[in-house]
Order: sequence, then C-alpha cells, then structure tokens
Amino acid sequence: MNAKILKKRKKPPNFSPFTREKAIRWGLILVILATCGFGGLEVGRYLLADAKYAVKHIVVRGNQKLSSEEIIKVSSLKKGENILRCRIHHAKERLGNLPLVEHAAVSRFMPDIIVIEVVERVPRARLAGKDELLTDYAGVILPPSAASGDPGNLPAISGIDTEGLAVGERFTSPGVMKALRVLRLWESSALSDLAEVEAIDCSRADNLRLCLKPGLYTKEGFEAPIGGDGFELKLAKLESILRSVIAKHHKKVQWLDLTQENVPVRF
Repeated sequence: MNAKILKKRKKPPNFSPFTREKAIRWGLILVILATCGFGGLEVGRYLLADAKYAVKHIVVRGNQKLSSEEIIKVSSLKKGENILRCRIHHAKERLGNLPLVEHAAVSRFMPDIIVIEVVERVPRARLAGKDELLTDYAGVILPPSAASGDPGNLPAISGIDTEGLAVGERFTSPGVMKALRVLRLWESSALSDLAEVEAIDCSRADNLRLCLKPGLYTKEGFEAPIGGDGFELKLAKLESILRSVIAKHHKKVQWLDLTQENVPVRF
C-alpha cells in the first residue's frame, strides 16, 4: 500500500494544453524582449558615437538684458558634445538660478541643435531705501540695470527697510507683497488708463497708503489710505470715483479714504 502511494507521489505533473501554450507564449515574449534590448543597445551606441549627433548650434531665445553668451556659459552646454549626453535638465536648473530669469526651458532638436528659451523678470517697482533696488511682482530683488528705461519712473514702495537685501533674494515682507498685489491689480484694470501710481507706503501692512501722480483726475500730492485687504473692491470704487470727477464735478481729487464704506472725497 505504501509503495503505491510513493509511486503516485513521484508521478510527474501533467501540464494541460493551456499551461503548455502559456509557457510557449511567455518564452516567445522573452526572446523578443531580449532581441529588442540588444538592438536598442546597439542603436544607442551608434547614436552616441556618430559625429552627426554632435551639437553644432545652441540657440538662445527670449533674452533682452542677458546676453546669449552669458546664458550659454551659465547653462554649461557646449558645442561638440553629443546631443544625447547633454544634461539639459541641469542646464535648466542653473539658468533658473539667475536673478533675471523667471523661467527657462531647454530642448533638443535632432540631430545637432539645442534651443534655450528664457523669460526674463520685469521690474515692476523700485524699493525706496538706502540702496537702489528694483523688484518684480513676485518680490524678487533685481538690479537697476534690469529696467528698460529710467528706474525712477517705476512706482516706489516706501516705508520699508532695504538694508542687507541682495540681488536675487525674495522680499517676503507682508507690506511689500500687499503693495505688489495692488500694483498688479492696478496694471490689469482700467485704472491704468486713468492715473499713474507714484508710490505705495507700506510702513503699516494693515493700512497701505496709495499716492498717485498728478493727472487729468488727480491733484499733486494725491493720497488714499487703502487698508490691508479687499483691494479688488477698493480699486473698483476708486475707478468709479475718478470717472465721476469729470462727468459730475469737473474737478481733480486731492484725497480720499478707501478704508471707509462710504468713501469720503476731498477736491
């Protein structure tokens, strides 16, 4: 009896036709993958060795203040290097560290061209302090050379301490960031056609003071407390008030208080 049981245990397993077919299929797949892998390896070796794929042109686009030579130097990309060996991701990171660069993209165009596209930061305000410094809407400190024209024509942000600030750093003061938000909203609204911002005093982050240049609707020394929030609604009120000055009163505004529900106006 024990011998019969032992015999049964030693009997080889019986593979069904389905199992056999599955094994053959997987075997073919492995053979195909191995063949493709070897072929891909050979193609890769060919591309890396072929002189046709050496970089011949590095094209820079979008730069205005930075020279193409400076951008290429910072990227560490070089002509003659195999285009597939170029570390374009690292080049993009290095370019992004430049104070004047807001965004950078690096692309390969086979067989021998690399294109670098940059978006430079645009100064939106000047920081009224000891040092002559500019900033964009993100609060990144920029040198005076970043301005297209006279930096003095930019709106000033006053009531801040600029000591120790360096180009490339980001200004995170709540008052400054609120002032930059007001300037961004101003530029994107119809107010930019009605008056120009001369300065924003942010010595108190909870109560900014807006100063406008003299113009068609505003007297010299125009000032308006604007508070520390709700800028969209307050600027919409200011636009409505300035438009009504000519239509109804034919006068120029000297002062108003946008922190009040019913805005008091002085002519």
